[in-house]
Amino acid sequence: MKKLLGIMVLSLLLIPALAMSEIFKNEEGKPILKTSSISGFTHHTNHMDHNDYNFQYIKDKTKARAGKYFQRFELRDGDCFGDDNWSDCENNRERVEFSAEPQQRPVKKQCYGYSLMLSKEFIDTHPTNTSLGQIQQKGGPTGTAEGLASFPPLIQIDAFLGGLHLNWHVLSGSKTNVIDRGYHYELKRLRNMKEVWTDISFCLDFENKRMDVWIDGVQKVKILKSPINFVPEEIYFKHGIYRSFISKYKERKKKNKMPTQVVFYDEIRRGASIEEVDVNINPKLKPVD
Repeated sequence: MKKLLGIMVLSLLLIPALAMSEIFKNEEGKPILKTSSISGFTHHTNHMDHNDYNFQYIKDKTKARAGKYFQRFELRDGDCFGDDNWSDCENNRERVEFSAEPQQRPVKKQCYGYSLMLSKEFIDTHPTNTSLGQIQQKGGPTGTAEGLASFPPLIQIDAFLGGLHLNWHVLSGSKTNVIDRGYHYELKRLRNMKEVWTDISFCLDFENKRMDVWIDGVQKVKILKSPINFVPEEIYFKHGIYRSFISKYKERKKKNKMPTQVVFYDEIRRGASIEEVDVNINPKLKPVD
């Protein structure tokens, strides 16, 4: 009887801990991070899986951008995964990355915001590209990049050449053999993002054909052109660490391994206006935990 009571007490102690983390797995066994309804999302899913050290959901209000929780991502050499349709290992890539749901139709204005902090030891892997947030397409155009299959996004927030950049993918050609040209706009120097939270927000205005980007509440980019040339079924936000064409860094630096990168995320939001996603512009926004 005492043994049974002990098991029951232990179970009761474990239940709040699991609920507090808000990390679950779906029916396919893929990790899911549920989020507050005020974020504009219901959850974030890693469709490719990850190792235990790749992701942590941390409770520490002294270090969080706001509220009590924040996310830690760590990507090491050889951290490549895949699903039924794709393998990073076979396509010169590495990642630990979550996709946000629900997805959005590319209509009217879609705005996104998040806070990002680089670790003190963060290493720029140029000429390998490191993406720290992107807007990907479902049912968008396809093609090839350097001989490998490519499913280009609309927007990437990239770390390279010592800076954080908006990478706008201007797509042309045909839907099944798309030509992808990236236009880069520097947002902030990487050295100023280490151990300091940076607030990133941007709006894709499909109705008025323009894009706007803010850093720490200050507008950095204004593009008076349509975000898209090909209309996908839906778009969606992804966050984490994604490295493409890792062989470039190894060849340039004459190294056999990629360096470990650690980044932190907090306050991930979406909405129909900048006021719904940027706490610098709208201080009344409540923390996302």
